[in-house]
Amino acid sequence: MARVSIPRQQVSDAGLIPAYSPAAEDGHSVENSTGKIVLHICNTNEEEVTVTIRSGYTVGGLKLQDRQVVIPPATCVFIGPLDPTVYNQPGTSQVWIDYSQAEGVDVTALLIP
Repeated sequence: MARVSIPRQQVSDAGLIPAYSPAAEDGHSVENSTGKIVLHICNTNEEEVTVTIRSGYTVGGLKLQDRQVVIPPATCVFIGPLDPTVYNQPGTSQVWIDYSQAEGVDVTALLIP
């Protein structure tokens, strides 16, 4: 299967009630042309979940290590903003997000002003 694209939701002074998507087994992608994406990821499991934000940055043949964020049980975390130079996949404006397990994990992509 392929990565599942999740929509960006614009945060504003008028407020936002975000919609969440369940984590996908094959990971997610999100458009990040502005570098103003913040992920909000909730883990409803009884064990921790590791979220991996894939780095797309390579210099001199060396790839920057992926960012791994451990989310404790029954916890939500914010990750970002995501710098396009570091996190966008080469030749795209897409950020790739992977999960150590998908069940019990929900995510939304917030576009901050």
